[in-house]
Order: sequence, then structure tokens, then C-alpha cells
Amino acid sequence: MPSRKIVATELAGVLRQISHPDRIRLLLKLQAGDLTVNELAETLEIPATRVSQHLGVLRAVGLVETESKAQQRVYCLSQPELAGWLIDGIDFIAHRLGRASAKDIELAKELWHKEASETVS
Repeated sequence: MPSRKIVATELAGVLRQISHPDRIRLLLKLQAGDLTVNELAETLEIPATRVSQHLGVLRAVGLVETESKAQQRVYCLSQPELAGWLIDGIDFIAHRLGRASAKDIELAKELWHKEASETVS
């Protein structure tokens, strides 16, 4: 019994760190591959300082890794399958997404899947 409590507590901690719209978008964008803070900021239209803060949180829980390339730091998913898990998870909560129509949900999933498949190609 204690092992389930430990695992549940750890999982809750990770899910808490993911539970911000910007962080979800960052994780899903990183499925396309390694990106810098400025590339993420520009693509997602989020200030670079905020991107850095979110990446720091995601690094702290081991979801994102960083590497130095030339004179830049690039970020990537430590477990790329996380992005697919998030996209698939939309189906479990779609009925609770009050402001998003079914069309919005399907379009978002389609675009995220497309980005993921472009990476694999």
C-alpha cells in the first residue's frame, strides 16, 4: 500500500507542474525537436522570459532537458512520447472542455499529430 501512495504523490506532483496552458503548449511544441527559448517564444507568441521560467519548472521535474549547441541552449523532451500522451489524453477530457468545440479539439489534435509526424519523417 505505501508504494501506491508514493507513486500517486509523485505523479500528482508531475501533473501539477504540467498543468499550465503555456507548459502544455511548450511540451507539445518540443515534440517537433530541439528548440531554443527564442524559437519557442516566437512560435508560441509567449515572452522569452516566461518561456524560460516554464522550461525551468519542466526541467525540475525531468520532463525537459537542455543541451548546448554552439553558443545556444536548446531544449528537448526527455521522453518524447509524453507529447503523444498529452494529445491522446484530450479524448478523456473533451467533454469537460466547455469553451472548445468538438471541431476545435479535433483541429488542435490534428495539428499536434502533424507536427509530431513531420519530426519522424
